Amino acid sequence: MYPNSTTSFVESLASSLETAFLGYTASQDLISTADAESELEQSTKASEFQRTTQKPSNRIQSRPAGSVLLGLDLGASRTCVQVLSDETAKPLYIEEVPTVVGFARPGILPGVLPENRSEFFGEEALAHKLHLNLVYPLQNGVITNLDVARAFLNHIAERAGIGQKVELRAVIGMPSQAGEKAREDIRLASTGIFDRVILIPEPFLAALGLRQATDRIDAIANSLFVDMGAGSTDICIIQGRYPSDEDQLTLNFAGDQVDEIIQDAILSRYPDCGISIPRCRDIKELNSFVSGARDAVIAPVMIRGRLRRLDVADAIDRGCTELLKNVFQGVELLIERADPDSIPDLLRNIFITGGGSRIPGFSNGLQNLLEEAGFEECRVTEVGTDFKGLVALGASVAARQAEERQWQNLLR
Repeated sequence: MYPNSTTSFVESLASSLETAFLGYTASQDLISTADAESELEQSTKASEFQRTTQKPSNRIQSRPAGSVLLGLDLGASRTCVQVLSDETAKPLYIEEVPTVVGFARPGILPGVLPENRSEFFGEEALAHKLHLNLVYPLQNGVITNLDVARAFLNHIAERAGIGQKVELRAVIGMPSQAGEKAREDIRLASTGIFDRVILIPEPFLAALGLRQATDRIDAIANSLFVDMGAGSTDICIIQGRYPSDEDQLTLNFAGDQVDEIIQDAILSRYPDCGISIPRCRDIKELNSFVSGARDAVIAPVMIRGRLRRLDVADAIDRGCTELLKNVFQGVELLIERADPDSIPDLLRNIFITGGGSRIPGFSNGLQNLLEEAGFEECRVTEVGTDFKGLVALGASVAARQAEERQWQNLLR
């Protein structure tokens, strides 16, 4: 581990921020200067949103005194959360769940859905998708359905067993170049659930999490992080300080767009198959590659009620190769912006994470494209498989290290 990480991180934030919200314009509608007790008394005025009465079976039964800290990687496809107390760095609760809410379809008969409930979350929603309308509240890394996002965040708090009278603080990962509306939507969705929040770019949190997780790599000193999610791809240069706008880039091309390309390619070749996006995602996750020519990839697909086995290798190659090209262009742009003296070391510390990093051959493909473009002695490293956990871990580290003035109060 790096014993000086706390000092450097806090000093970096403090030197970068003049406002209370990590450099973002503060929302006066949501900021409160009242103490926590007064905020709780005003909670009914602050938000019409009420906590669900649904009680998950795996709630934590007891809570330590003081604040509870959440590190949250809120993704378009999946969300990871780490919960710790303000008194210990040991996680109390860690979970990764699909970012989806399911609502009972009209006309569903009593007894079809468990306990005749009308709302389901995460894996449980997917398990009952035949009888539910599924809503994914985020697209391209930002909230597209505020009410559903609030319900989902409330579910996360309920899963962690967090009580109403415990002060709850959350560090939430955001796309690198999320606009003010995207940040405001996160704040609105968090009101009534969290007491205080900080928003930090996801690649920076992933680097912070990697630094915490291993003593072999200092990803904070001079590195370039690529976080390929479902809704967006975030690229960020990290050089021992909180990244500036020039150090970051968000691409609206990620796993969801790969799924769409695969679907279009399959439908173009097999017009009658009517293949869905979720089925294309499953095929991609089982068979993805970017190594060029490959033997046939045979996938079972239903066509007019009959199971057929189709060759989808070309469709997969087309989608994954397009992702690689987009990532290369973004990485190239950020490298060209970097301090020339830092580039030799930077090129040896390129880390890829997120779902796209698990595509076989992706790291080698990116390294080859960079070398072909004239960037010498590159090294692209895939950062394990627990990519969501890294961001959540980094967020929990940031939550423990942040100064009091860096938290934005929300009425609860």
